[in-house]
Amino acid sequence: MRLLADLAAERGGLIPTFRLRQSGLSPRRIAALCHAGRLVRVRQGWFVLPGTPRSVVEAVRVGGQLTCSTALALHGVWVHASPCIHVAVNRHATQLRSANDPSRRLELPDPSVVVHWRRASTATTSMVASVADALDDYARCAPLEHLAASVDSALRRGLLSPQHPAALALRPLGVVGICESGTETVFWLRMRRHRLPVARQVRITTVGRVDFLIGERLVIEVDGRAFHDREAAFEEDRQRDAQLSILGYRVLRFSYRQVFEHWELVEAAVMAAVGRGDHLP
Repeated sequence: MRLLADLAAERGGLIPTFRLRQSGLSPRRIAALCHAGRLVRVRQGWFVLPGTPRSVVEAVRVGGQLTCSTALALHGVWVHASPCIHVAVNRHATQLRSANDPSRRLELPDPSVVVHWRRASTATTSMVASVADALDDYARCAPLEHLAASVDSALRRGLLSPQHPAALALRPLGVVGICESGTETVFWLRMRRHRLPVARQVRITTVGRVDFLIGERLVIEVDGRAFHDREAAFEEDRQRDAQLSILGYRVLRFSYRQVFEHWELVEAAVMAAVGRGDHLP
């Protein structure tokens, strides 16, 4: 129904009951649309269209706007996994509801919801914070290296201005949108203290780009996903490793989990390779 799409566009996806009524829809017709799955009631007085992402529905149900890491992920920006949703609400808001049950008040603290109190929330005009606004909230919520990884990702995708305060603050650390994944950014930041001759996203003839090249011969590849979930990708990686070996490169490959949960092993492996001179001609 074109009418519903137009009404949703007025407020960034949200449709208030009074606009439905002003458009000539009776309470019975509204109920029929909900029953038919053409309209979704998220909390008293507010509706969204079917297909709205679950995290967005939950944020609206709470009474605010999806923000921080949850909004960044929806925008396609790399973020470190979070088990809860992040919601921005007006600092004067008092009618917050459970993300899963609009009939229940939200009791804070709630392990499934992180609330970001704002002086001026845009929750009534947009269901999802912009990348810039979400990063502002993330800067107050996440460790520095997680923020850096997300800023790097947003810059690389062209979703953030290089003049954004977080981008300017992190530029001296080399966070300029070069790395292809947040895992690479974290690896880069953690290895900086060793002052090694590291280059990022280096193109090698017949192989393509590699994540890192230390010196002239030590290649470091870092998986950007929590799980390497495609057999074809796994085989492609091993094919590349074999080609690099033929060309005289030494390859070290690390997973997302190793970088974030077993960093001491990753660091020791790299430094041992450098100590042996694997990076030298």
